[in-house]
Amino acid sequence: MPSDWNKTSAKAAQLCAALACLLAFSPQIVGAQSLPSTPGHLRLVSVLALDRPVMVQEKILLDTLLGRAGWSYSLQSVPAERAVVDFRNGTYDGDVNRIATFNQSYPDAVRVDPHVQSAFFYAVGAPQPATPTGWSDLSSYRIAYVRGFKGIEIRTAAVAHREVTSGEESCVRMAHARRVDWCVLPVDRKGDWPLRKELGEQLTGVLLDAVKVHIWLAPQHKELAQTLSRHLRDMERSGELARTMGAFRQPE
Repeated sequence: MPSDWNKTSAKAAQLCAALACLLAFSPQIVGAQSLPSTPGHLRLVSVLALDRPVMVQEKILLDTLLGRAGWSYSLQSVPAERAVVDFRNGTYDGDVNRIATFNQSYPDAVRVDPHVQSAFFYAVGAPQPATPTGWSDLSSYRIAYVRGFKGIEIRTAAVAHREVTSGEESCVRMAHARRVDWCVLPVDRKGDWPLRKELGEQLTGVLLDAVKVHIWLAPQHKELAQTLSRHLRDMERSGELARTMGAFRQPE
């Protein structure tokens, strides 16, 4: 009997050791964020949902662009504020949805040129006798914007009353409820602001600005950023970039 017990105990110990090894090294169990950076592979982040039409097109662009550079990539969508923090601390190697002045928030980041998208900044709110026509006009209003959109945060620094929301729809609904005068947010195409179909008869959207959206890489990928810029310029010259991004990208 003791001999059988010892054999059973030994088999159980081997099984536990094998399970511990599986838990320690399986990426599906550990989770992508805890995995180290892999040579030839970029961990990218997007502040936009990956099923959003503009991101469907940008993923096609990334497949082509990084494929020509000989790199693979993974792409994850996270809230804008968290994306900035995670990009800075090295969780991600790049951010694919940041405007041309993103280096004001992350000075060491390296921009890939030319731009891959255009963003149109709108103020959405109830119709009023006077409406803002630019950033400086917002100073006398109460505004809301989505947390983590650094371009808006910087451009509205002079606005005394600012509310921060967790998402685009909640921002628009704040304006609809008159808790603020305007919700300020970027949209992918001119006039296509969130909840327009539902609230378009009660709210109006005013174009404030149009800006370029770029891919940004971490400082250790400066050489790769130069390579991607070279490929993007070739795609721009051939018309491939315009064909891929369509209405989501305004030309230079």
